[in-house]
Amino acid sequence: MRLSRRRVLRLGFAAGLAGPGVRFVRTAPPLPLPPIPSHGPAPTDRAPPFVMIDPGHGGSDPGTIGRGGVMEKTISLATGFALCSALLAGGRYRVGMTRTSDVFVTLSERVALAMRAKADLFISLHCNHLADTRLRGAMIFTLSRTASDALAAEIANTENSFDSGPVDPALHGLSRDVAAILGGLEMQATELTSKRVAADITASFRGAVALLPDPERSANFAVLRDPTVPSTLIEMGCLRG
Repeated sequence: MRLSRRRVLRLGFAAGLAGPGVRFVRTAPPLPLPPIPSHGPAPTDRAPPFVMIDPGHGGSDPGTIGRGGVMEKTISLATGFALCSALLAGGRYRVGMTRTSDVFVTLSERVALAMRAKADLFISLHCNHLADTRLRGAMIFTLSRTASDALAAEIANTENSFDSGPVDPALHGLSRDVAAILGGLEMQATELTSKRVAADITASFRGAVALLPDPERSANFAVLRDPTVPSTLIEMGCLRG
């Protein structure tokens, strides 16, 4: 799926990064909790695309903690609400969120929510904490079995350390060889679509959101491993302690 309204994405992320973000959590319209929180136009024979927004971390997992005690989990949830509101305002997408409050959701549960909703796109929101304090800006990741570079591998290892990746339940009951072939073919198509989406997001950010050098990268993120849903993980910026 290609996001045609780049300005919607740009405004959603700019709003989420404009401040601590608590005001977005407080003022956003209430969204239902799992199993599948979603809003937007009612499904039809040609239903609008379904976007699953995944605010990273939550609950007992604060993620990166920045100056003044600002937590990654708070920023990702606030940005999730802002992006959800921006997409719904356009009336062209149905939208769900993997979490709508300060709760811990495992990586496998996040992927399962997207699969059960038959999502057309999965966007996971995070913030970086990089050893090189000179680095500033956003990065957009897609899945690959081999990381595009050492930094991408380091970030994926950090994110994956909170949980382990899921096994696609749609392939249960098949022989190992058949499952591997089907999963491989489907994954190739999904990865191609994910890369197109990442390029679209990068284009929407240019001139509005700071980007790190070579912002489009790839690595083996557990939360992106669903072979059926085009997925991207956005490191929205760098938090400093």
